[in-house]
Amino acid sequence: MKTKDRIKNISRELFNIKGFKNVTLREVATELSISYGNVTYHFETKNQLILSLYEDMLKETVEIIKTFDFGNLLKSILDAPKITFEISLKYLFFYVDFIEIKRSYSALSLKIEQDNNARKNGYLNILKQLQVQNLLRKELTDNDLDYLMDLSGAMRTFFFMNLNADDFLNPNLKNKYVVYVNNLIFPYLTEDGMKKYKCYK
Repeated sequence: MKTKDRIKNISRELFNIKGFKNVTLREVATELSISYGNVTYHFETKNQLILSLYEDMLKETVEIIKTFDFGNLLKSILDAPKITFEISLKYLFFYVDFIEIKRSYSALSLKIEQDNNARKNGYLNILKQLQVQNLLRKELTDNDLDYLMDLSGAMRTFFFMNLNADDFLNPNLKNKYVVYVNNLIFPYLTEDGMKKYKCYK
């Protein structure tokens, strides 16, 4: 494994365990038994390192949309949290320290906002397709759908922000997350959508 990837992997693990504010690049160097200069050669600042980790997380998340079966969109949407759960745990510190990261790194905060808006546009088209397929209520406006996506994002962040050490020992944690996320869309489905939802559950 390349040194740059080793730096990212150990940093991510340390950020997840200790919080991003409590980890320095010197500590990363010590953990890897390499020089501080070797770390800063690849990442001059912790800001650059966190931005690189964010971009990795984003790439992994975007790949999920590529797997969507547009002939069976509702199932794809309900299956997505099963995959995103693993990614969210891998980059847990982005959820736990979300507010602090946004406060500390204005450039990253702006990028997160831009990426969220782009992702929401993609999901808006998916939700509109569900309306066309008579699975999502047609009276929902673009504003309603936008609110629904904001609420979904907030719920996901809240779920991971509130995990404690005992939660990670729960073998049903992933299941709990999937149900928690997917239950949000249920009241907005048509009767046909609700029937399909229950079949896919």
